Amino acid sequence: MRILLVEDEATLAIPLTDALQEQGHEVTHIADGAAALAWLSGNLVDIVVSDIRLPHGDGMQILQRARQQQPPAEVLIMTGYATVEQAVDALQDGAYSYLEKPFTTDSFLANINKMCELRALHQELNTMRQAARSEFLLSGKSNEIATVNQRLQQWADEELTVLITGRSGTGKERCARALHQLSARGDKPFVAVSCAAIPSSLFEGELFGYRKGAFSGADADHQGLLSSVDGGVLFLDDIDDFPLELQPKMLRALQESEFVRLGETALRKFSGRVVAATKQPLKKMVDDGKFREDLYYRLNVLNLELPALSSRIEDIPLLLADLLKRWDSEKRYSVSSSAIKQLSTLSWPGNVRELENSLRRAMAICGRVRILRIEHFMPDVGQDHLAVADKLVGLREITARSETEAILNALEITGGRKAKAAALLGITRKVLWSKMSELGLDQNK
Repeated sequence: MRILLVEDEATLAIPLTDALQEQGHEVTHIADGAAALAWLSGNLVDIVVSDIRLPHGDGMQILQRARQQQPPAEVLIMTGYATVEQAVDALQDGAYSYLEKPFTTDSFLANINKMCELRALHQELNTMRQAARSEFLLSGKSNEIATVNQRLQQWADEELTVLITGRSGTGKERCARALHQLSARGDKPFVAVSCAAIPSSLFEGELFGYRKGAFSGADADHQGLLSSVDGGVLFLDDIDDFPLELQPKMLRALQESEFVRLGETALRKFSGRVVAATKQPLKKMVDDGKFREDLYYRLNVLNLELPALSSRIEDIPLLLADLLKRWDSEKRYSVSSSAIKQLSTLSWPGNVRELENSLRRAMAICGRVRILRIEHFMPDVGQDHLAVADKLVGLREITARSETEAILNALEITGGRKAKAAALLGITRKVLWSKMSELGLDQNK
């Protein structure tokens, strides 16, 4: 562990430093309070051991600075009889414990060992939390995605509205769900509204709700989607399709946190955070008179722009691995390195959604093959990609394709009996097994 020892008495500091170093800890000793505070401003430690009374400072200041670190350091306070009351105050401010002087080296090390165990437990818990949080982030190592993931984590617990922009298929709803899951609202509802999917004649009633008899066909009360948010997140997907005539009512719900159901006059409270996504540039729609300017600025407080897949092709291997985890829980499939290389040359106008659909198609049509190749992906990528991909298929790929077809045919003719299939192909059974492994064919079939 990294330990800072703040003690001005050399007769105590030297043996304590020696005892800690003998246990394998990395120890920094500082005898001055102001110097220790300055050192903590630029260094992270696991444990701080500090006297209460120090030249140019005191242990309470050291405690506060150490607990402000991320993650906070564990602090052990050393005190004389006259400052025991201060040491108790230190416990209330987050110190692990205190030792009253004089104390034995054994009691000192016993406290340090317990603090090490506590620190290790906190580190393990933090690792688990980080792993859980990363589950909701976007896959990739590109600078663009690193920026997106950073903002998702920074903005998760904000109350401000977020406008997510980007081309179709870039993952706007996934980002909205990440903002929800990473926040303290994670156990509250996530209500997704597709503004493009609801007929304009039904939109107001579906979103704001209505009272029985409010219009023809309103046979019962309907609470509406705004009411069902209940402290969670309202995700307005395709906000560019939000009916213009209803935008003033939505603006009031955002600004005043209140709305009125159809057929009622009483105000109802809206409780929740709003995240919106658009496939069209809203500012241009404002300029064209197709979207209210005041609603645009109310939605566009925090703006998250998602990059197209073509601008982050280095993320394709990680995206494929992430998608395989989602759609191949039995871990039956992998993607050949040559296929990954060739997939990285395509334009992907449908972005990540197109890549996902291509992978699912490849898994569906590959038959007994377990290593997916470029021809398994090609049916789903569009005619504009075919000429590019064909130029990339070399002699090795053509040979592998022919060998796969020959082996599968032989196995079918011989009813899956590999010895007879090998004889039919004019090779040994060992060579057949080797070839099947190389080509990614299921050897259990």
